[in-house]
Amino acid sequence: MKKIILIVVAVVVVVGAVGVFLYLRDDAPEELSIDSGDDTDNPASESPDDVDGRWVVVAEEPTQAGFRITEKFAGGTANNTAVGRTSSVTGDLIIAGTTVSEGQFVVDMTSIEYSDTPPGFDVGNRKRALANVGIETGKFPEASFKLTKPIDFGEVPADNEQIEAEATGELTLHGVTKEVTFTVDAKLDGADLTVVSHSPVPVSLPDYDIEPPVVGPVAEVSDDGAFEFLLVLNKS
Repeated sequence: MKKIILIVVAVVVVVGAVGVFLYLRDDAPEELSIDSGDDTDNPASESPDDVDGRWVVVAEEPTQAGFRITEKFAGGTANNTAVGRTSSVTGDLIIAGTTVSEGQFVVDMTSIEYSDTPPGFDVGNRKRALANVGIETGKFPEASFKLTKPIDFGEVPADNEQIEAEATGELTLHGVTKEVTFTVDAKLDGADLTVVSHSPVPVSLPDYDIEPPVVGPVAEVSDDGAFEFLLVLNKS
């Protein structure tokens, strides 16, 4: 009888361990990339005769902007990557030849939706909490980026050709503005110009006066996160 009890206890422990793993596993969405914009049902359209002029952000998917940050659960013994994104992005680029001479975009932080989190963590509660703590969307409903130096792509991309360049500008987050430099990828696909962060751009929360929030079962939030974006633009 004791042996049977021990076997049952062992099975319960193993099943419980598997359950804890499933609860705490990190299933964050993949980082945004130039290929993320290919998952669209938009019909093929012709490329413009030339790229010179104003290009306007299409504020619907696959356009996305948001952030990634690491959370610690279970007393800091397991990590989860929190990802928040929205398609509520406005902005434009001015292109002349191979150069983006002006550019800016604004993100509606109040519309950010969050990826699936471990079971028992209410995504709605996270959104409501972050209106008052952390990024404080109730006080700072917008984040923005504005070019301070032209982007030189070196060439006009052929249709469906990916090119890479460096962007420098002012990132405004939580009411604080800092200069940042990062790499972007661009691709012209018919009438759509896609510009995407080459990889998530590091952001130190203390630099933007953001106090890492502790919400629900989260034990700790990293001081370092990242922002990422994928913008689909059409020529105005």
